[in-house]
Amino acid sequence: MLEFDFWTILFSIINILVLFLFLKKFLFGRVNAIMEERARLVENDINKAKEDSQQAEMLLKEYQTSMSGAKEEARKLIMEAQKNANAQSVAITQQAQEEASRIIESTRQELALERERSIASAQNQIVSLAMDAAEKVIGKKIDDEANRAIMDDFLNEEE
Repeated sequence: MLEFDFWTILFSIINILVLFLFLKKFLFGRVNAIMEERARLVENDINKAKEDSQQAEMLLKEYQTSMSGAKEEARKLIMEAQKNANAQSVAITQQAQEEASRIIESTRQELALERERSIASAQNQIVSLAMDAAEKVIGKKIDDEANRAIMDDFLNEEE
């Protein structure tokens, strides 16, 4: 059976207390300092992670804002380009119509001039033929300039 001796128990308790005090003095202080240092490092890491997360959220908001601004600016640029293209299209169409009108008018003027030349040429030929016929009927040479003036007056009266 087990025997309990008072002095053995007392010395064991004293030994345990001395060992506890010795460990507390030399070991627990250092271990607690290391544990506190680790706790402080972990807390600093957590705070840094929170700050990084907040900064990331702020950067994300800035990015989203700048992207929406860029999209709006791109939309404005596209609308401006479309307006410019439409204005240029209208200007080009108008210029082409003016050019076509000018060409048509120029062609009409050329046709009128050509018609007048043709009429003048025909009148000259008619005058020449009439003078040749009159010379053959009369049988002698007639003064060209006087007869030509008479024929021109006659042709101008009929117009």
